[in-house]
Amino acid sequence: MEKEHVYVGRNEIVALVVGLITGTLYSWLSLPIPAPNVLGGIFAIIFTYVGYLIVQVTRKAVVFGRPKK
Repeated sequence: MEKEHVYVGRNEIVALVVGLITGTLYSWLSLPIPAPNVLGGIFAIIFTYVGYLIVQVTRKAVVFGRPKK
């Protein structure tokens, strides 16, 4: 079984930039954001992923860092 690599790469940086631009634009236009608008909702999304990573680490199914070429 091939392990999944967890790292911050190009896709994550692009997602961060797009999210910042989208959030700024929605706020500037006074529109509701297309995401949970309460901190609890944001934490639920983040910690769902953290919980997934914890289980995968205990199963030795993920590796942190960029894959070797």
